[in-house]
Amino acid sequence: MKMNISDSEMIVMRAIWTLEQASVDQIACQIAASNDWSVATIKTLLGRLVKKEMLTTTKSGRKFIYTPTMSECQAVGLMGQELLDKVCAQKHVNILVNLIDDAMLTAENLQLISEALAAKTPACHVNCDCLEKFSACTCDHDHATEDMEIMETV
Repeated sequence: MKMNISDSEMIVMRAIWTLEQASVDQIACQIAASNDWSVATIKTLLGRLVKKEMLTTTKSGRKFIYTPTMSECQAVGLMGQELLDKVCAQKHVNILVNLIDDAMLTAENLQLISEALAAKTPACHVNCDCLEKFSACTCDHDHATEDMEIMETV
């Protein structure tokens, strides 16, 4: 499954993940005011999320109850993988380093990261997987500083 959702749809999803399942009214109470959205806007976003199979609906009286089809952790995992799929494999390390630098992490979080790194089997070599239509790959050159600056602007 692909996580092809907009920033606005993500706000709706985060509200539903927090509530575990919710009606339009419950969602609106959580996000409408802070985003200056009408109930109609929220209903439109919910309809899109149902079409994208991110939500299911059940009827409860006269209301629909929206339930996520995956957990927030599963969705975040998919988004992370999609981000890595969008850039050359040789640039993955830059993304990971920038994410760690930018994240607010507790000592426990850092311990989890350290354990994950210790358990990771290193690759002998990471091949460039840039688009074939380019005659030269910029990944073969040492542009670590430039790459980091570019990632910071993204």
